[in-house]
Amino acid sequence: MDDPLLLTMAGGTLLLGLGLWFWSRTRPRRATTESPTQDQAFSLPPNLTLAPQPLFTETEAAFYNLLRLSVQDRFLVFAQVPVWCLIDIRAQDRQARAAFLNQVAFKRVDFALVHPGSLAAAKIIELRGATPPSPQRQTRDRLLDAIFRRAGIELIRLDGQATYTVPALAAQLGLEPEE
Repeated sequence: MDDPLLLTMAGGTLLLGLGLWFWSRTRPRRATTESPTQDQAFSLPPNLTLAPQPLFTETEAAFYNLLRLSVQDRFLVFAQVPVWCLIDIRAQDRQARAAFLNQVAFKRVDFALVHPGSLAAAKIIELRGATPPSPQRQTRDRLLDAIFRRAGIELIRLDGQATYTVPALAAQLGLEPEE
């Protein structure tokens, strides 16, 4: 090992290795998909108050119970479902897909009837209020009409203030009475 070039290369390699090791130990860590460590964990602001809230109004809860009786075991009944969860959104243009997702991001439907075998939404039920819909609500309704028409999912709007019997609601939903 008397060759000075070989000694210089070995020393340089050793210094480079030590430098990389030291750099890897002292650089800031990026967040990974693994479970967060104590210092990476999300923390809630101290002045934030959180409490459970009802998912339904009393009228919606009564309708939900009636709906479950009307569909029996033909459909699973879900409430307050985000629109983007009900449809498969595909687009070759990523920007068009992102723009669409932004448009529906906070929109939910009142009730979704889901086929128990395919687990796909078969019917969407929206309850209308007693007052005429606002211009914003009309725009939202037209958007939902277009979305569910294109997705092949039936959208049914019912009077949320009406009183239904189980057979009458089943008829409104186009469900044949089971024998």
